[in-house]
Amino acid sequence: MPIVSYHDVSSSPLDYIIVGGGTAGLTLAARLTENPDITVLVIESGAHHGSVPEIDVPGYIGRLITNPKYDWTFFSTPQTHASNQVTLQPRGKGLGGSSLLNFMVMFRPAKDEIDALETDFGMEGWNWNSLLQYMKKSETFLPNNLTDDLSQKYAAKADLSFHGESGPIQTSYGPTTTDLPVKLFDTAERLGVPRNPDTGTGINDGCVTTILSIDPTTAKRSYAVSAYLNPNLHRKNLLVLTDSHVSKILLESEGQLQRAVGVEFVHNGTTHKLTNVRRDVIISCGTMQTPQVLELSGIGNPDILSPHGITTLVNLPGVGENLQDHIGVCTVAEAETDDETPDILTTPEAIKEHEDLYANEKKGLFASIPPRAYVFVPADALGSKEDVIRWQQQAETNNADILAKTLPPLQSGLQKQFNVQKKLIADARHPLAEYLQWAGRQPMPYVPPAEPGKRYTSFFCALTHPLSRGTVHIGSADPSAPPVIDPKYFSNATDLDMCVHILEYALKLFATPPLGLHVKGPVVPSPETIAGGKAALAEYVKQNCGCVYHPVGTAAMLPRADGGVVDANLRVYGTSNLRVIDASIIPLELSSHTQTVTYAIAEKAADILKAEFARS
Repeated sequence: MPIVSYHDVSSSPLDYIIVGGGTAGLTLAARLTENPDITVLVIESGAHHGSVPEIDVPGYIGRLITNPKYDWTFFSTPQTHASNQVTLQPRGKGLGGSSLLNFMVMFRPAKDEIDALETDFGMEGWNWNSLLQYMKKSETFLPNNLTDDLSQKYAAKADLSFHGESGPIQTSYGPTTTDLPVKLFDTAERLGVPRNPDTGTGINDGCVTTILSIDPTTAKRSYAVSAYLNPNLHRKNLLVLTDSHVSKILLESEGQLQRAVGVEFVHNGTTHKLTNVRRDVIISCGTMQTPQVLELSGIGNPDILSPHGITTLVNLPGVGENLQDHIGVCTVAEAETDDETPDILTTPEAIKEHEDLYANEKKGLFASIPPRAYVFVPADALGSKEDVIRWQQQAETNNADILAKTLPPLQSGLQKQFNVQKKLIADARHPLAEYLQWAGRQPMPYVPPAEPGKRYTSFFCALTHPLSRGTVHIGSADPSAPPVIDPKYFSNATDLDMCVHILEYALKLFATPPLGLHVKGPVVPSPETIAGGKAALAEYVKQNCGCVYHPVGTAAMLPRADGGVVDANLRVYGTSNLRVIDASIIPLELSSHTQTVTYAIAEKAADILKAEFARS
């Protein structure tokens, strides 16, 4: 009886309450309840959506973004250094969280940036070897049947020793890729960026066909609900309460610490309290909403809480600070290609043909996603040696200004982050830029509609390690109000300089054979903008940049003296039994997408909690 009502659980003893039934929350709940002696309640603000084509069908990605039933549809504050843009910040709503609407890409980070959690930030036990076992534990990778020659051609040959064989998330390459990605890879190699058939080994630069969270036997999305929740619906010790919005964690003093005794939440307009938790309360609300719940509960910076009439119970100024995400912008070109791209889906007949292919044969444009080919490029390929040195020097100068404006308790931790980032910029094997090749016209608001009969190819170009830092805080004591999200794009001007070089490199890819032989010319940015040089491209970036759906850092796992919010056991400082388990704990943005690491964090956290339970 996993989906329950308030009355089902109001007096039942609960070992753990997990606030948020998203990517991490459902993973954690499924693993904890493997022990029949552990009872877990998951409280989710959204609904249990069940089987929905817009969730399940890979080729439907993007259709649920801005749909308020499935997406929180947050927006940023106007961005001072980015033409006062107000940018969309999508977050999944409902069981599964953002795993129900993400793009299903399973990239892993680089070994060095994960090892930095332990070596540079002092988080014992958080290193590549540790997280690798949990990334493997979360997946069952199903290899393709390509020959060795084709695997090399498509940069799609996984090293099976780095991948899982029995985990819940089903991963695969999806259907065989087409010729445009091969032309891209050949072009990138001509520019000095080689193929890397498996970026999941700890070295993640180069050209690659992405592994996806798509079950090849069903051609459906594999995500937290289908993989971790549904197979365990029979467990009587796994309880899920949906459509219930947690307004705060209930805390009581326990010596020098605060103890979480339960939660307050709103269901159907009525406020309820649960105070029957025996062990821990765990916040798994994600990077945008975890700090909101903490602040509403009295944990955070008094200067943020007091204006809203909230008493500070734990003075923790790192809450809601340190927001990071990849910064991205799109470029589109008209292409000459025989590849079938989503551009052909302009008539009812074409749509029906591919829907039938998907339904009957698990093939066609709906069986996979348009962005299958990726190029991860280090700094020294984006610019000259002098450019890289300048970025490091600019980073040092600009960071000094940022540090001077940063709260003193956060300065040491931020300096440690900047020190790591300087090393990553200088690393010839570490990607500073990600290029997502979208087969066809990428549907962005600033991209003109596709013209009938024309084909397109697109790049979404992203800076992997921005130096700017944003914030997420409450703007009201009302728990139903959205958080105030301020990414502070380009508050460190070095980011804009690097983004212009990243965009220029995309235009170089369009112009260089063999890909260039199949590109008629850019559509966006326009030829006039390109002719305007770096200054015009900088304006284009500022006017059109946005998030890449990989936010981290707002409840950072760092020492408290460095502005941390949680320790290496994911316990919130100043509390005895409140934890944060989601991507918000990642202190420094990764060069990868965040899905694989979020599953791994929850898998590792489950083992931490199980070990503590066994000792008690």
